[in-house]
Amino acid sequence: MAFTPTNQLPNNPDVRVFFSGLMLLRAAPDSQTCEAFVHRSAPDHQLTIEVRQKQAGKPDQIRMRHVGPLMYALATLPPSPPPAPQIHGMVIQVQTAPKGVRAYNGLIASTEGDAVGGKAINFQDNLLHDGRVAGVDLLGGRPSILLNDGVFYTADKTDPADVIELTRVGASAGTSSVFLQPIASLIGANIYLDDGDRVLVRFQAQGLPEQVDLIKRPAASGISYEIYIINDPLFESTSPSVPPHDEFKEYYKILLATPPSGSPPGTLPDQFPLADQFRLKITPADPHRGSTRTPCMSGIIDP
Repeated sequence: MAFTPTNQLPNNPDVRVFFSGLMLLRAAPDSQTCEAFVHRSAPDHQLTIEVRQKQAGKPDQIRMRHVGPLMYALATLPPSPPPAPQIHGMVIQVQTAPKGVRAYNGLIASTEGDAVGGKAINFQDNLLHDGRVAGVDLLGGRPSILLNDGVFYTADKTDPADVIELTRVGASAGTSSVFLQPIASLIGANIYLDDGDRVLVRFQAQGLPEQVDLIKRPAASGISYEIYIINDPLFESTSPSVPPHDEFKEYYKILLATPPSGSPPGTLPDQFPLADQFRLKITPADPHRGSTRTPCMSGIIDP
């Protein structure tokens, strides 16, 4: 088990977290945490994180901004036996009563978004690698971001008029290309707090530990929070002379495959050979680019 399935995605969460760009989300086997591996070796991509306090009728209050790579700053959630290695750059942590990480399945309709399964790019499903993903190259995916709570869902999808073609590298297009329905261009995770609880956003800034507290407010206050985690190019030209970047090619730099059947004992996972890789080509109906436009989609690794 990884993400625990849930039928519900209630309105008005206390905190919304949005993931855009080169990241891979993987839940722990016990469904208590989700690690967001931030691809840090792709050219032109820049990590930015912003925490906003929102209140109807008022401008957003920016509580925190971060630009650039995260620092190795935090171990796993307490209690971690010392000396636990510092593997995360940020922890988004429900302080008192975390509920683990769940995946919305869409059975009960929600105005918040759609199911994550079947919409988000899942490198582990049978359309792609059918369970052959062994993990992430940790040198390329960490320092990561860890969450201990959240209902994950598709927050936005590609335009239905976009043409999305998935092709296996090295195979003829006639036998290996498939055209996909709209996919998740933005993955969200909603956090619903109990009274008196809060979300702690922990990280390091200029070498010092920092923490932003997002306290649950009374419903009448209208206050909620949004956290934007973006690993996209800061600007991408729509000029025809500038070729679009290939997100799948970048993902295969850090995706590891299980050793082939018959490999000698002790064979370690390695990167997918070119012949086993896929490419995703998106031809947009509208050349407009923005924070919820592909090809900069985050992906998941889920059984």
